[in-house]
Amino acid sequence: MIRRYLEHFDFLLLFLILLISALGILTIYSVTYSDPPLADYHKQIIWVALGCIILMILLALDYRLLKKWAPVFYAAVVIVLLYLLIRGQFELGVRRWILIPFINFRLQPSEFAKPAVVILLARWMEKWRGNPPAIRQLVIRGIITGIPLILILKQPDLGTSLMLPPVFLAMVFASGFRMRTLVIIFLCLAIPAIIIGPQVIKPYQMKRITSFMDPEADPLGSGYQLIQSKIAFGSGGLTGKGFKQGPQSHLDFLPVQDTDFIFAVWGEERGFLGTLTLLALYVLLTFRCLLIARKADDLFGTYICVGLTTILFCQIFINTGMVIGLMPITGLPLPLMSYGGSACLANFVSLAIILNIGMRSFSMYRS
Repeated sequence: MIRRYLEHFDFLLLFLILLISALGILTIYSVTYSDPPLADYHKQIIWVALGCIILMILLALDYRLLKKWAPVFYAAVVIVLLYLLIRGQFELGVRRWILIPFINFRLQPSEFAKPAVVILLARWMEKWRGNPPAIRQLVIRGIITGIPLILILKQPDLGTSLMLPPVFLAMVFASGFRMRTLVIIFLCLAIPAIIIGPQVIKPYQMKRITSFMDPEADPLGSGYQLIQSKIAFGSGGLTGKGFKQGPQSHLDFLPVQDTDFIFAVWGEERGFLGTLTLLALYVLLTFRCLLIARKADDLFGTYICVGLTTILFCQIFINTGMVIGLMPITGLPLPLMSYGGSACLANFVSLAIILNIGMRSFSMYRS
């Protein structure tokens, strides 16, 4: 069986995961190497190493066990998110982290809410067997998605909460719904969001959403991050300024360089050609994940791959888009590149599950 698993294991996808993670560590090192005594790149190496260990552990388990434990994972995440609103660590006006003692690690539960929602939705959608369910069943699945979405939005964490609606729509589409029905569902979600949004979203979040259309209107306020990001990204030219040579990032004009705007650092140092290379790696990674979804042995595996791949794609699309001014600034990290323990571990968990599904797909294509 081990030999059979290895024959179906996607080594290219694993290589892409490790390669992008290594590029992320190098980029984080470029902007934090002078920070004493434990720079962010040191911590990122630890998170990536821990992520690799988690990946190997998850590969040893059959992904079908997730079907049994999906409600437990979902309930645990919801409970932790509720606890977070009451007793979570309050920092910079938000409650997003739980401080784990002894190791001094700040856990961000919302990162793990995304795969938990995907797994539970996949478990229930498999029961449809490709036949679209009644609207009542669809509403119930929508509520399952909406509960963590509201809890995450209350932290507030607008960027992470925005990941759940696309995941729900993508998985519903994969389950057999027609595009016309999806458009109706989207309108049913979008219209209330437009009406209720201004009352729920914080003023600073609304400024971030609107500032990308005209950042020069408030160059020292809500538009500052985007202006500096576009300057850094554009100054890279064709081949970039070179490793550790970006003036915008190294002179601290560019904010949150190793997290939200790490793509701007990459563009400044590596230029247009380096940017195309990184985007090509992400496109190939997304394609390999979707290929595993296509050849999965069961619908449960297919739906999980679709949901988790949608999360990765949306984060890549939104983060890269906001850096160059095509999307609002939402604070979403760039998968496998940005600094952050919770995001790094959540990404490795998601990709480990996808690899697990691929290595246990013994038919070339699922009939």
